[in-house]
Amino acid sequence: MKNQIEAQKAELDSRRATIEDKDARIIELKKKTQELEKFKFVLDYKIKELKRDILPRENNIASLHEQVNRMQIEVKHFMRISDNLDLIVNDLKMRHKGLEDENLNCGHKLDMQELQKKRFKDDVFEVVQHITDYKKLKKGVVRLYKAWVKEETKKNTKTDANAENTGERHTHETHIGYYRQQLSRNL
Repeated sequence: MKNQIEAQKAELDSRRATIEDKDARIIELKKKTQELEKFKFVLDYKIKELKRDILPRENNIASLHEQVNRMQIEVKHFMRISDNLDLIVNDLKMRHKGLEDENLNCGHKLDMQELQKKRFKDDVFEVVQHITDYKKLKKGVVRLYKAWVKEETKKNTKTDANAENTGERHTHETHIGYYRQQLSRNL
């Protein structure tokens, strides 16, 4: 029995040693658990802090997207305005060219009229030279009548056709202005 008692004491001692090892292991694990809980607490705090930082950034990103969309709409609007202004500039350039051509034509007509006035004055002066001779005076007046009055009636018919064309051109320009205005409203 002594052997059994000693065997059981040895077994008890080995179990006590195992229990002490296990208790030491448990204490060690509890310390690690406490460290992990502290680490978990710190990480949870960091996650909450980062989430708080993310929310304003997401709001900022959303507001920037809205701003970009508004700016794109403005760019499209300004592109349409630019296109309309290009049309207006081209129209004004064409009108300017037309006015320059018309001015040139008017200057040419004025020169021609001045030349005709000078010729007429010269012809009248030539006829007035014969004021004392009735027959020569009458002949000169008839020649003046044929040269200037009949020729003038022929020119008047041509001038009427020019006036009619000018009126049609003005009507067409008015219609073009109206259509451009409608087009700019529709854009």
